[in-house]
Amino acid sequence: MISGPRIVGGHDAQLGAWPWDPYYWRVVIGLHDTSRPERHTVKSSVREIFVHSEFRIQTFENDIALFKLYKSVNYNDYIQPICLPFVHIHLNINNQTECFISGWGSIAEKGEGSPILQEAQVDIIPSDICNGFEWYAGMINNNMFCAGLESGGIDSCQGDSGGPLVCYHLDTSKYYLIGITSFGFGCGRPKLPGIYVRVSRYKKWISAHLISATRTLSTTLALILLTVGWTAHCHLVALETSEASLRFSA
Repeated sequence: MISGPRIVGGHDAQLGAWPWDPYYWRVVIGLHDTSRPERHTVKSSVREIFVHSEFRIQTFENDIALFKLYKSVNYNDYIQPICLPFVHIHLNINNQTECFISGWGSIAEKGEGSPILQEAQVDIIPSDICNGFEWYAGMINNNMFCAGLESGGIDSCQGDSGGPLVCYHLDTSKYYLIGITSFGFGCGRPKLPGIYVRVSRYKKWISAHLISATRTLSTTLALILLTVGWTAHCHLVALETSEASLRFSA
């Protein structure tokens, strides 16, 4: 079965030890090597965290959140915005579309993470296939989708949750943030690909927070899109963070 957060061999935490308070959060933007920040790497404090009010830990439904940063982000050759899939054109995403995942998570199931950002090309797997009996057996709803390879071997893993799945659109010559790494059963297993939040289903929710932010702060303020569970790798503004995150797996 797919597991949620669990603590084995742990002990009682002190009161207030793990506060969901923006004051304690930092994001690192434009990072490539977690052991060696570059000159263009930027750190920023978090002003506010928006977690989807209907997030369900049992099913990972609505596994999406936003970080609002204290200051705007200056773009350069290493820090650039990525398009959201809310354009008026039709984004035809299928198994012929070039899509990519990235992150610093484990490079093998139960393995160690990589200090160097990893990337991989994945296939978008139709939900009717991914919901098959030998696959996820009906767990995938319209707010999610599967990506990877039917044969396994290429996948997101522990530490990649909250990271981006981006696809290249030939007609516009742009990349779009199609998915956010959410959860999966193990890593790289055949017929058990990673499951991703379908960003296009959250247009109203994201837009509402974008509008709220621009009413009081600069329109260039960074709003970072990610998943709820130990969110750290964020990509609305094409940033990479150095914090660890959790991919739920068996």
